[in-house]
Amino acid sequence: MVRHPRSTRPDATDRPAVVVAGLLLAAGAGRRMGQPKALVKIDGETLAARGVRLLADGGCRPIVVVGGAAADQVAATIQPSESCTLSDLSGQLVCFGSDGPMDVLLARAEDWTEGIGASLRTGLATLAEAVEAVEAVVVTLVDQPGLTSAAVRRLVLAATPGGGHEHRLALTATYHGQPGHPVLLRRPAWAAVAALARGDVGARAWLRAHPGEVGQIPCDDLGTPADVDTPADLRVAADRDRRRGVRQDRGMELTVIDNPDRHRYEARTPDGEVAGFVQYQRRPDRIVLVHTEVRPEFEGQGVASTLAAGTLDDVRAHGLAVVPQCPYIRAYIERHPAYADLLADGERPPAG
Repeated sequence: MVRHPRSTRPDATDRPAVVVAGLLLAAGAGRRMGQPKALVKIDGETLAARGVRLLADGGCRPIVVVGGAAADQVAATIQPSESCTLSDLSGQLVCFGSDGPMDVLLARAEDWTEGIGASLRTGLATLAEAVEAVEAVVVTLVDQPGLTSAAVRRLVLAATPGGGHEHRLALTATYHGQPGHPVLLRRPAWAAVAALARGDVGARAWLRAHPGEVGQIPCDDLGTPADVDTPADLRVAADRDRRRGVRQDRGMELTVIDNPDRHRYEARTPDGEVAGFVQYQRRPDRIVLVHTEVRPEFEGQGVASTLAAGTLDDVRAHGLAVVPQCPYIRAYIERHPAYADLLADGERPPAG
């Protein structure tokens, strides 16, 4: 898991928060798995509980879990926060925080056998009716355990004022240029998204019909959207988790920060060790990214791509144009066109 916090430079300003809920679609029967996938466990944790944790760690409140097959069992596996109690209200399980607002709600999709479209409609309707303050929702699927809270946070950050996509109605994470989850949907789009969600098609129909309203957020360095449909898939996901754990033990949980005294962005391990950096030259309206360097012992572990994404996210947050003097940064932007709008005049490739 990789974190991309906002810059620590003295002139950084906090942006107003956007109230973003989480929506976990977890209604399927999991026929190929042999049981509902929401109840399948990795390292002793059900995929339903894992999905709730993913959204919570990504900054989403409240969280709606849409259940269908074995909904009561799914609810029993979800561990609410310490300040919550789980109760039954009008056929829905609601977790209320001690200060009043609900944290987790299980909505039952009565027509869940129709497919993901029914689950999405139920989740959006539940949020629209239950929580007026929510401005957007991040949607994830219970059978994609390779998603990370860092990807959720990246979408939420991009949707905030100054994040570069505050006027988009939707954001999708992309992996190697292909859209996937998480997906962020702003409240004004919910009704239209729900109207097109049918069968095994969720938000995809609306997203494809409104490309100009959809921002793409590269998350190649923040997990994988691979589905877990069979026991064999589950073993692959568990192995991936174990490998990720090994990398974290070696310091591969990274935080990208700005070090203005040394004129560089740094990828730091939890112990404060610098795994790599992007050197820059700051100008009033732009930033020249001069050089990317990864320490030899951290090579081949995704540090450079993490640095590139974290650097460009922070540059966007501060409204600067980018001059990619560094060949790696230039190539990264070419591979991730969602960052192309940051390029300074004269740096963009000719149209056509």
